[in-house]
Formats: sequence, C-alpha cells, structure tokens
Amino acid sequence: MDQDPLLSIKVKKPMPNKFKGPYDIYKDGFCFLPSLFSQSEISAGYKGLWSIINGKYNTGRPPENRFWNLGDSPNSIIKIDKPHICNESVWKLVTKPKFGEALASVVNAKMVQVWHSQVVWKPKSINHSGNAGWHRDAQYWPFWSADGLYTAWIALSDVSINSGPVRFIAGSNKWDSIEGLDFFDKNIDSQDKILDKHYKNRNIVCSTLKTGQVSIHTSLTYHSSTENKESDPRVGMVVHFCTDKAMRIPVVGENENYLDKIKDHSIAPIIYGDKIES
Repeated sequence: MDQDPLLSIKVKKPMPNKFKGPYDIYKDGFCFLPSLFSQSEISAGYKGLWSIINGKYNTGRPPENRFWNLGDSPNSIIKIDKPHICNESVWKLVTKPKFGEALASVVNAKMVQVWHSQVVWKPKSINHSGNAGWHRDAQYWPFWSADGLYTAWIALSDVSINSGPVRFIAGSNKWDSIEGLDFFDKNIDSQDKILDKHYKNRNIVCSTLKTGQVSIHTSLTYHSSTENKESDPRVGMVVHFCTDKAMRIPVVGENENYLDKIKDHSIAPIIYGDKIES
C-alpha cells in the first residue's frame, strides 16, 4: 500500500537546533538536552505518576493500558501507557511549550505532536527484573513510517550508571533490522551474542541524567537497559512524538484504527506548530 501523509501543516519555518552537544540525533541516533523543567514541575509530575501507579486518575480518565497493577511484584518494571491523559500535572509536564520548542529545535520540525506516552518506573531490581532488551521502537509501530518518529525520555529522578539507565548504540539508527532482539527479552547476554554476529565493535552510550534532563532518540536507534542496583526507583516519563515528516502506513488487524486517536488532541496534543484539520 502507498503511504499517506499524516498531516497538513501550516507554513512555518523549522526550528533551528539550539542544542549542540557531543551526540547528534541524525549521526548517532540520540542526543541529550539540559533540564527544561522547574523543580516544582518535576515534583508535581513525579507525584502525579505515583498517583497513577496507585490507580488514582485526577482527570477521570484511565490510562490506555496498565502492564503493572497493585499487588504485582514491587521489584518489576512498572509500565503504564498514556499516563499524560490521567493526571493534570503529568499533562502539563509533557505539553510545556518550552519542551515542545526544544524537541522541534533538535529534530528540525515544523510540528511536534505527542501521540503516545509511558511511565517507566524501575524499582530496585531482583536478578534481571529490571532488564529491558535491545530493541528499536519502530519494530513495534507497523502503522508508522520510520521518518519523523522520535522518543523523548524525561528524567524524573537522577539516573546513575547503577540505576539501569537507557543505553544507546551510537549509529545504530543507520543499521538494517536485526532479528532476535526484543524489549521483553530480559536475557541481554544472549542478545549481545546476536549483536556480536553483526556489529562486534559497537559504541554503547549510557544515558546518565540529572533530574529534569532529557534524552531523545529516533525510532530506529537500538537501545536497552539493565537492572537498577540502587535503593531508589529510576523514574522516566517517556514521550513518543511525531513530526510533520511522519507518514501513517495503512495496516489491517487490531491496529488498523489505532492512529485515529491522533485526531483527538485531548489524547494526542500538538506541543509545537499547528495542524489543519481535513
């Protein structure tokens, strides 16, 4: 099937990149931003996510999916989809104009829309309970093109080398797909052996962040994380966003109409630029 353009955008110049650092989103597949949020915004967002984890939704809207529920193991990764629709403070965090402008600047976009989000709360791990296997986001998004799709990871706690930071493989956004890699496979040693067959010499960069700082990676960048060895949880607000370059791909089956939700801006807010409704 042919790809259909996602959006019709009002004429607006792309944001110039004001954030220069050691890693480039196009060359390396990821980059890092300084803190874009006040301490009060971070604190409110943290408390908001904890309320959602405990089943309290002050907007009256439940999350799209819960992959952890009260009574489940306290040492497992807590993953909940679309928490930004459940809590006013979390909504304010991901829709902050300064945040939208920064994302547009880094990826040279005319428009930035939050189409999905997750809270990923990683308590102190037992054995491999905190592992997330090597994967690229695009392998789970058959309804999207690869271009114009990114993930921003907002640190709501300090992320040290011992707390299981996200790990990126520099330049992997230019690789062909590798079979056998999966987020849900906690046996990272076996996945490393698969990677060795294709790219034995690879540069792995750990996303160690201070509270409020942000990492951004493309939908094709391979990344993973290991166990949290610290007593405090590693808390991240994951924001999946599309730009004016994104293309919706028609699919059949259970995900056929999934992206229809982006027409509802109470679910998928535009945080930079404008959209013309068709």
